[in-house]
Amino acid sequence: MTSWTQAGWTWQGLWLAPESGTRLVVVAFHGFGRPLDEMANYLLLYPAGTAMLSVGLSHHNGSTAPKNDEPPVLRPELFHAALDSWVNSLLPEGGDRPGRALLGYSLGGRIALTLFERNPEAWSGMILLAPDGFRKNPMYRFAVETRLGRATWAWTDRHADTVRSWIRAMRRMKIIPAHLEHFALHHTQDHAMRTLVAHTWKTHRAFWPTRNGTKSAWDGLAAREVAVHAIFGSRDVIIPWSWSKPWRDFAPSQVHFLKVPCGHVMRHSDTVECIAQAILATQHESP
Repeated sequence: MTSWTQAGWTWQGLWLAPESGTRLVVVAFHGFGRPLDEMANYLLLYPAGTAMLSVGLSHHNGSTAPKNDEPPVLRPELFHAALDSWVNSLLPEGGDRPGRALLGYSLGGRIALTLFERNPEAWSGMILLAPDGFRKNPMYRFAVETRLGRATWAWTDRHADTVRSWIRAMRRMKIIPAHLEHFALHHTQDHAMRTLVAHTWKTHRAFWPTRNGTKSAWDGLAAREVAVHAIFGSRDVIIPWSWSKPWRDFAPSQVHFLKVPCGHVMRHSDTVECIAQAILATQHESP
């Protein structure tokens, strides 16, 4: 376990280093409500000599934000600087500095996309797994970006039993599909979860990639021989493949959008193996 504090923010992390000779450092971000050690499953996607810093996102896994009446907004520039200093502190002094790559699952994919867009030269590659960030859904826009939405979420927290009964009723009347019922009930299950949702959304609201910014960042990949892989589950109904279409339309050949046979959950060993094989296949493609 490791931690880093900067400007009142503290992040907890898990540092996984090879026994000898670190050649690459992967900075990994988990999904909403997920544990730090889950990201270690994806070390299979990288060559021998890879170290991983699995970062606990703010409000998760013991990571904390500066004390405030309202959750403060984390700026990507501050987070990038903290990560840079943190990784430097974990590596031995002297010698060549290994390259650094980004890995993000679900919410962590949105974090990775934004960091890469803001400072692409700092990263030697990126893998996105079932990534958020390609589309901002209407519920998020309403709940986070409007005063009425924030008030509605606060009302929902105070009247959660009523709201959850409405969700079940909408499912019985087939107004919403089963996966949306499950998603809504999970994220409103108790006060702690509802608070985590609200704080996570508010703190990371500056972490939304833009198409123009990402296109500019991706346009420089060929000159640096850097690849980006975005992996989607063919059965994922939380973040479906279709959300990536506008981004696929401008992606250069160094950016690979891939589908593997799974849903939104990608941590199981057979799925990780499928992801590894899909990435390997892109490396063997003819230029």
